[in-house]
Amino acid sequence: MITAILKFDIKNSFSEWETAFYGHQPIARKAGIFEIYHGHAPDNEKNVCVVVNALSKEHMQKFMEAHGDMISASGHILKTTVVDFFVN
Repeated sequence: MITAILKFDIKNSFSEWETAFYGHQPIARKAGIFEIYHGHAPDNEKNVCVVVNALSKEHMQKFMEAHGDMISASGHILKTTVVDFFVN
């Protein structure tokens, strides 16, 4: 199991992005990716952070590639994504 911290920008409001994010959670959970936290920078609602647990780094990357269109449609600007992985 790994923990991934994703930081990225969005092109819509945080509320709009968050609504889409919640709507996609059943798909992510079914794929073995579980959200721990999400929020935005105090001074910039378009700068978002999401923390998840996933089976592996490769598993997480495959999910992001397979669902890139859906993720992008939420307002997530994919090219701005920075991911840090941690293990315990």
